[in-house]
Amino acid sequence: MNLNIERDGKMAKHEIYLDYQDYYEYHGNTAVEITRKLGSKTIKRDWILFDSTKDAQNFFNDNCCDFRR
Repeated sequence: MNLNIERDGKMAKHEIYLDYQDYYEYHGNTAVEITRKLGSKTIKRDWILFDSTKDAQNFFNDNCCDFRR
């Protein structure tokens, strides 16, 4: 199940798997933040870094905001 949201002016994507949930957030800079949660506990947080804000935004839009899934 995928859920795309916008909160506080940030783009975010929420993916739900059987055991954990992935949250992707783009804050308007050169990184996309990925947070993996198991229930309410954060088990992993990582960032994908890009050379430009345009590259980061394109990655988020191309890979994290597919409403057709």
